[in-house]
Amino acid sequence: MERRFSPFISSVFLLLVGLLLGALTIVALSASSLYEFHETIRLDGVLPKTDAIVVLAGGRKRIRLAGRLWYRYVQEQKIPVPLLYISGTGPYFDRDAIVDRLEPAVEEALEERNLVIERESENTLENAEWAAQMAQELNWSAIVLITSSYHMKRARYVFERVMEKRLGRSLRIDTLAVNQSPFSAEEWQHTWKGIHVTLLEYFKWVFYRTVL
Repeated sequence: MERRFSPFISSVFLLLVGLLLGALTIVALSASSLYEFHETIRLDGVLPKTDAIVVLAGGRKRIRLAGRLWYRYVQEQKIPVPLLYISGTGPYFDRDAIVDRLEPAVEEALEERNLVIERESENTLENAEWAAQMAQELNWSAIVLITSSYHMKRARYVFERVMEKRLGRSLRIDTLAVNQSPFSAEEWQHTWKGIHVTLLEYFKWVFYRTVL
């Protein structure tokens, strides 16, 4: 005997499907806002005076870009040359580990006094807390923050809140993002990798906006 859904059950099912699709559409539109930020500097632009280039470990391209930016300060003889501060590397990361992540000229110019490797932090909040500790010790007034494009909006927000709380004052944070993922900011919805990375980051962004 053929089983049929009642009109009421069918209506409820269609309503739930519609609500789900609507919610997913809203989330997708909201998640796209992660990529709506204004980079304050460019690799080939005017260099702002800064105390440190803070790069959040997590990809070779991030560290490579940070090294190239740091080297521009050396080439232009900016005094003092900012620290190259690599955040959240893990316990086994040392200078030798960054050799293959930096261009040869950068690695050759980089002296121990110019490099800080922070190995303790394991997430963005801890990245900011450890950096804030050094900012307090060395009386930083400005940093350049480097991370992936999908991560920049949340990272800058977290750093701003933590620095202000720790220092009792605002710290100028310039930003330079790197696209290290196999998808572009404009087309993240077209690949499963882009959807996974972007939606996960979006929910983290909402969480940190709530708790900080």
